[in-house]
Amino acid sequence: MTLPVSTITLAGVDIGTTHTKAAVYRPDGTCLASRRAATAGDADALRATALRLLAECVAEAGTPPVAVGVASMAETGVPLDAHGEPDGPLLDWRDGSAAYEADELARAVGAESFFSVTGLRPGAKLPLARWMRLRRHAPDVLRDMARWASVADLVAASLTGVLATSATLASRTGAYDIRRGAYRADLLDLAGLSPDRLPPVVAGVAGRVGTAAAGRTGLLSGTPVVVAGHDHMAAAWAAGVRAPGRVADSMGTAEAIVTPVAAVPARVVAGATVGPFVDGASYCLISGLPASGGLVAWLLGRFAPAGHPDPHRWFTELVGPPEAPPTGITVLPYLRGRATPEPDPRRTLSVHGLRPSHTLADLGRAVLEGLSMQIRWMLDTASGGVRPGTVTVFGGPAANPTWMWIKARLTPTPLAVVPGAHGAALGAAQLAGRAIGVPDTSVPAPPQAPVPAPEWEEAYRSRFLPLATAPSPSDEEEAQ
Repeated sequence: MTLPVSTITLAGVDIGTTHTKAAVYRPDGTCLASRRAATAGDADALRATALRLLAECVAEAGTPPVAVGVASMAETGVPLDAHGEPDGPLLDWRDGSAAYEADELARAVGAESFFSVTGLRPGAKLPLARWMRLRRHAPDVLRDMARWASVADLVAASLTGVLATSATLASRTGAYDIRRGAYRADLLDLAGLSPDRLPPVVAGVAGRVGTAAAGRTGLLSGTPVVVAGHDHMAAAWAAGVRAPGRVADSMGTAEAIVTPVAAVPARVVAGATVGPFVDGASYCLISGLPASGGLVAWLLGRFAPAGHPDPHRWFTELVGPPEAPPTGITVLPYLRGRATPEPDPRRTLSVHGLRPSHTLADLGRAVLEGLSMQIRWMLDTASGGVRPGTVTVFGGPAANPTWMWIKARLTPTPLAVVPGAHGAALGAAQLAGRAIGVPDTSVPAPPQAPVPAPEWEEAYRSRFLPLATAPSPSDEEEAQ
């Protein structure tokens, strides 16, 4: 680069489950402009929103970015027609309608064989399972699909006119061999597809901003664009979790524990997945909690005052101040089943120990306790009993001081909390800069020492774990 680093700007876009974010940064992570809006459920509206937010950020920052990175939720995408335009609705990762096809996939390939190739477990959210469902129930949609695009691929292609993806997104389709770094024709054949109907995996610059997109966004024509990949991993990168020894706790609608590893491990805890990391050289383990911020949003939808301008602020005030002992209520936070450890899609949200003396504030805190205890359990099992050097927490929910206070008392390792809710957008920008050689001068958040809290350890071990590991009601019914 010929420009002084201090004058360089980088743009990042993150299409999350709930919100779409765009921002412009300096290489040291200083944010010059940021915008966010609700993530649209329609493909055309989604990419229009992303480009609008990007344009507003570029205008406010005042300096055209030298590169743009785009990250997104992993499994959501859309079929494209022969002209590269969306051809049908978005296929949302939360749609569980392909459960039968997921079981069919497990029977056809074998769950262990499938995992050994893809690093994934057969599940309804995988694009492969949903393509199999389309083949059965909407064959015309699949027949007319010239290409598949994840939402990050779609937005990047809207800037460049070139469809490409990252290994971290390709690996979440259910049809990608993580060791060979290639799509598997035999897996795609289960849906009647072939590798040429999926976007090519490109490490580095996927394309450059076209003239029309430049006019629409304020970006310079020819600006490099990078598909930065899976949002949880991009956010981990931004938080400084880039090598083994550090673990990321990526908080959003879902919550993920991201653990970088040097190679594909021989054994992985049940429910965890493994795939390529955003650096293009290593791998990472991911353990997921499907409804974390999503559970809080569900609670707000039922208890927040109607018409309140900021339900999340209302909730923060409801459950605060942070300093308080455990509520005595145990919440099993399985609004969308349990992914790991001990995967069980039939597990449901349940509340134990609720008494007449408890208040709505107690229930709100108990939800945060249950979510934090579930993450503690995931950390304990994901690391195989070996505690990581540091757990770095980031994402929108990390702004809730009570939630972070509870996490600190349930995490027996140093905890670093990264402020701000745009981690994946920052990671996307940094990865775009990395692709063109811009030095990364950001500094990771410093960790805080563990907080000894015997009463929280007791609540976790004597109340949460026995309930979480007990047979589910459905198991007991089947045994009768």
